[in-house]
Amino acid sequence: MEVRLIAVDLDGTVLRANGAISRRTRRALAAARRRGIVVSVATGRSPAGAQLYERLLGANGPLICLDGALVFAGGAVLLDRPMDPSSVREVARITEQLGGGWVALTKRGRVHGGPSRRPPQARFGRVLRQPLTSYRFWRSIRLEDARWGGDISGEAVHKLLLWTPPGPARQNLDQALRAMPLHVPSSPGSTVEVVAPGVSKGVALALVAEHLHIPREQIVAFGDGRNDAEMLSYAGRGVAMGGAAPEALAAADASTDGVQHDGLAREVYRLLGVRHRP
Repeated sequence: MEVRLIAVDLDGTVLRANGAISRRTRRALAAARRRGIVVSVATGRSPAGAQLYERLLGANGPLICLDGALVFAGGAVLLDRPMDPSSVREVARITEQLGGGWVALTKRGRVHGGPSRRPPQARFGRVLRQPLTSYRFWRSIRLEDARWGGDISGEAVHKLLLWTPPGPARQNLDQALRAMPLHVPSSPGSTVEVVAPGVSKGVALALVAEHLHIPREQIVAFGDGRNDAEMLSYAGRGVAMGGAAPEALAAADASTDGVQHDGLAREVYRLLGVRHRP
């Protein structure tokens, strides 16, 4: 197939478990750019974190972040889909009543609230085991404005991160979210990600394709998570990484090795017809 656009997820697709991007992955995407192929990042991360990794990858196409709620093309905003303010306040209230916490992600940064101020997976032992991940994480969020206290009045929120104590509290939160006009792109886990209804990486990628005048048949997308399923389904060729979520595997046209074994680089070189894969 003729390829004119490659869209890549970050975590679990180009970022390894220790937060590193392999040299082979960088070289494969650089080879694609030299062929005139546009490379775009599509991630659930916030703009600051996404832009950091965009630079590391040398991506030269529009940037999809916050699971498709925001799309940037250079200095222009192609898509801006914040959540309904009343839904944001209600979800935050319910989470606080259940003894949990939340982070509201905006264009500029983060607003923290709730009695629980640390997500379940944020443990000091994890920082010690994965120092590179932690360094890049803190480097990215230091680029954002951040504040505590839960005041989100008058501010556009594009994504919520929610957590509660495990057990009944989490079950009650899941039940409440199902009854609200929201979209939950994340896989089941300790932290729930929530965006506005109709927001997805697939919708955002379609907008990017229209902006670049590239038909979907000439797009290849790579991902591994539940939030990548719509993007993999939209692309002319969707490639699920090894170990991908069932939703991503079902939506993809093909699969490749996991990120630890440079599956993306292997598939990119195959698409380019390159036999020697440095």
